[in-house]
Amino acid sequence: MRNPPRKAAIFASLLALGLLLAWLGANSHVPLDSDWVPGSMVAAGGLVAFASSLWLIQALFHMRGMAQLQTGIGVVARWHVGAIDWEKYRLADDARALSDPHHLVNDLWIRKTTPPEGVEVIVGRKALIIDGSYHVLRMNGLPELRAIGWLDNAATPGRPPDCLEFLLAYPRGKHGGIRHTCLRVPVPAAALEEGRKTYDQFAPALERRNAKGSIALRNPRRTLQVCGAILLASAAAAGWGWLAANRTGWSFNETITPLVLLIAGAMGALFAVVLGALTLLLRPRRR
Repeated sequence: MRNPPRKAAIFASLLALGLLLAWLGANSHVPLDSDWVPGSMVAAGGLVAFASSLWLIQALFHMRGMAQLQTGIGVVARWHVGAIDWEKYRLADDARALSDPHHLVNDLWIRKTTPPEGVEVIVGRKALIIDGSYHVLRMNGLPELRAIGWLDNAATPGRPPDCLEFLLAYPRGKHGGIRHTCLRVPVPAAALEEGRKTYDQFAPALERRNAKGSIALRNPRRTLQVCGAILLASAAAAGWGWLAANRTGWSFNETITPLVLLIAGAMGALFAVVLGALTLLLRPRRR
């Protein structure tokens, strides 16, 4: 995630907007032609607030992880990539990505202009920072870290720096499937020792996991059953809240229980749908 503090500010604003929309719907005393309008405002605001809160939590975790690495906590290796090496890396990366757009697209958004001061790379035990962009590298994360390789560019015209290449996997598709990308990190000649430290940090665990076989989910059937139960309970709560709110004309002067059930039910249903969809996308395929 590039610039986690800015992302956190954006998602916090969306969260506030969603809560405001839900509050306006719940406290609407202006006669409306259709009594479903306030309820729709509450439901839409609640969903926006819920989705934004998830992204906000992720951004806050990324802010925390980034701050820890920047202060030296959990740092495995760090090095500087000069402007000349970064420019060579940027040009070589474009060619690398075009050679296989389905697997070798770089997960790092590279600025079109090379910074004159160069770029700092800080590597932690399960994440790294490169040019102000924070990337989590976990074998069971989202994205999932699948492999690590060392890209030797000695034979490449212009001799760009070698690269660490992390293979990442994202779920995608209506019927399941995986979208692969790569996170390529340049390792100049002066930083080869630090680059090797980074490789040795991730390679052994990945080799052990890949030797046993990758397991997307331990018990997808049980996960789907739990998602179904949460979805049914959430739908019942939201439906009861909707009916109760309609009976009171969407007035919550005496009790806000219908509003709470409506918002909580909508959030729970969205959570169950998202978790169930990810489970279906990531579950192992039968051959």
